Amino acid sequence: MTSSYRILIATTLLLPMLALAQEAGTPQYNSVFLPGHGAGDTRRAPPDGWGAWARGDDKTLGWTFSGRTEEEARQLAVADCTARGSQNCQVVKTFGNACAAVAAGPNARKYYITPKSQRAARREALRTCGPDCKIVFEGCAGL
Repeated sequence: MTSSYRILIATTLLLPMLALAQEAGTPQYNSVFLPGHGAGDTRRAPPDGWGAWARGDDKTLGWTFSGRTEEEARQLAVADCTARGSQNCQVVKTFGNACAAVAAGPNARKYYITPKSQRAARREALRTCGPDCKIVFEGCAGL
């Protein structure tokens, strides 16, 4: 038997044994931590700031970017909506550590939220709303 056949046979016999090392039920299963998949490193920190907007019966918007908690942002947005003269204001959206923009036009109203930047939020809100839209409000919370 030549040496190349011996290597081929040895490789054929050893490769399946390496594959068994990660099979369910073996001691090695899930014991190797890869970078970025370690214990606890995938958790996100809670948001530093919250924003929200609310809409009333007459479609008036109220908003805030200064909430310390999500609940506080909700309350501030409803209070702003009410202060603008609307009634039955309801929270439409909350967001933490992000920028938001609302674009409105004659036929549409669209919003966009992103952790990237205020410019990115504005650009995407206008793009999805259409050519006749203008930014109604925009800002960042916790960034």
